[in-house]
Amino acid sequence: MNYDNNKPKIKRRAIFVVAIIITAIVQNTGARVNGVFDAHAFLLIPLLISISMFEREIVSALLGVLAGLLWDLSAGVDGYNVLVFMLICAVCSILINRLMQNNIITAVVLGLSAVAIYITLYIIIYIVLDGGGYPLSQVLRFYLPSFIFTSVFIPVYYFLVKVVFESNRTVEEY
Repeated sequence: MNYDNNKPKIKRRAIFVVAIIITAIVQNTGARVNGVFDAHAFLLIPLLISISMFEREIVSALLGVLAGLLWDLSAGVDGYNVLVFMLICAVCSILINRLMQNNIITAVVLGLSAVAIYITLYIIIYIVLDGGGYPLSQVLRFYLPSFIFTSVFIPVYYFLVKVVFESNRTVEEY
């Protein structure tokens, strides 16, 4: 078996892992360098969606687990992000590889859907069911502005991931 053909794939995936780690650090710093008012961009979600649009299902799910683990470690949540990111990444990759075309419009639709699903599940599990305060107030003051702020990063990450993917393709991926 010739492993030289896998070098671009390994390089690409290593770049994606480093990008996830750097994005997790930027997103989860206490200084909130990426926040506006009460809003906080969920930077890992658009990055993961963009990566999942170019990778296969298993790789996407594993990268989702890595990102979820990094977020869970910094947030003190017990596995929520790991599970949600793994499922979102796998579903996104399956949709792109089987049903949808890979383009910027699809990236925006999948990215916005993923952020909405993430926020909705979080609100239901940790605010409504846990009795964590006033959900409507939190939605209007934090989650809705965060959703809008996060949406700005979807096209940026899509084009960056596309450049990395196209410069590190294997022969089978053409």
